This record gives sequence, structure tokens and C-alpha cells, in this order.
Amino acid sequence: MNSCTKLRGCVMTRPFSTPHVAPLYKALPYQYLGVRKISAYCRCDPDALRAFLPDEFELLGDVCEVFQLEAPDAGPLGHYSESGVVIPMTFDGTPGAHVALEYVSSDDSLAAGREIWGYPKKMAEVPFRSLENGGFESSTIRRGTTIISMKFTPGGDAFEKPVMQPRFQIKTFATADGTGWDLYQVIRNDLANVEVRDHQFGTVELELKGSDDDPLDRLGVESVIGAESTLIDFLLQGGRILKSLDAA
Repeated sequence: MNSCTKLRGCVMTRPFSTPHVAPLYKALPYQYLGVRKISAYCRCDPDALRAFLPDEFELLGDVCEVFQLEAPDAGPLGHYSESGVVIPMTFDGTPGAHVALEYVSSDDSLAAGREIWGYPKKMAEVPFRSLENGGFESSTIRRGTTIISMKFTPGGDAFEKPVMQPRFQIKTFATADGTGWDLYQVIRNDLANVEVRDHQFGTVELELKGSDDDPLDRLGVESVIGAESTLIDFLLQGGRILKSLDAA
């Protein structure tokens, strides 16, 4: 295994990702500029949320975040949009949040997210647009079905948000013969150099439609306690391997 990476200030002698002659995504870090994100914070049935967490994580509270975002400049990943569900949790006593479902509009972002940090990304269309009233609307369309719809209007009340950073993910890869797993790791990912350029509380119209492949209907949403829109810059770096678990 080649241990030389650009993060350590040296030149790699092997490609960072496949295909070998033209890697799908480049080495870290990735500088994100002008990311617009709309979020709905939903009170849910705790038992429903718990079912979305890997066994290694403990649920923290009963509020999850449903988000949609547009990243117009993600460095070498270019322009893409994304959505997902984030659940507050703890690992070994440390609070953070787990991205339980995630949808993305580009193949390089999908592959990098899954292969580096273990984010559960799936391909989808995630159109995102500004509204004349200063709000935003976005939807997530997967295999021809709209599974998330959000319309954010500025001007809502402030509310208390759960802890949503750092992210804790499970990174796992199946063996080539399909009989088990090559690895099963707990990964921690922290954003760096975060700059909030705009923040607004607001109200949101939220619709979720689930299926066996995308079980958004099983979140047990009881109410929306608040919504926000943010515009941020940040640096996305490598994660930390906290624990390598038995993959057998």
C-alpha cells in the first residue's frame, strides 16, 4: 500500500482513485465556496430514528435534519447538488451526527464520498433554485420519483439546533468474491476553515416520499421545529479512522 499522499506534502506515485489512467476524483483537500443549504429540523419518533443508525452509534435526541444544497464551486469536484438526512448521535461518548441517507448529482462526488469517508451517497437529480422572495426551493428526484421536496421562505423564528458536527460514518467495502467485507471502519470527518457568509431562519414546506430503496417515510416525522438557510465556505479534508471493526 502506497502511504505517500499530497496531504503529507509529497508526490503520489499511484493514482488517487480509479480508473488508473484517468482517476474519477482528485486527491484531497477540496475547497468549497458559496455552498447554499436549506434545512428542515424535524422532531421524529426516536425508535424510528434509531433504526437508521448503525449499531455502533447511540441516538442523541429526537430531532433530525433534512437538507438540500447546491455547491457551485467544490474545487476539483466542480458544481453539484446534494440532499440527505442527518441524525444526531454519539460514538464512544463523543457527540456528533451521522448522515443516514444522502443523494448527489455527480459521479465523482458520489464515489469520493463513499470511498474516502463512507458517506452513503446515491445518484439523484437535485435541482436547486432561488425564489423572488429571497427563499429557495429544491427537490430530490431518484429514478423518476420525487422523494424530497423543500421550499424555504425566510423570516421564521430562531430555534435550538442539535449538535450536527463532526460527522461519524461507517466505511465498508465488500470482498471481491462477495462473501464478506474487506473493511468496516468508523470514520470521523471534521470541516475546516468554515466561514458562514449568510444565515437566515425561516419556514419550510417539506414533503418526503419513501420506498424500500429510499425509506424516507420511515423517519417517523411528527413535526418541523424550525428551518434555516446558510451560505458557507469550507475546506473538506481527510477523515480520521477511529476504529477498525471485525469485518467478517
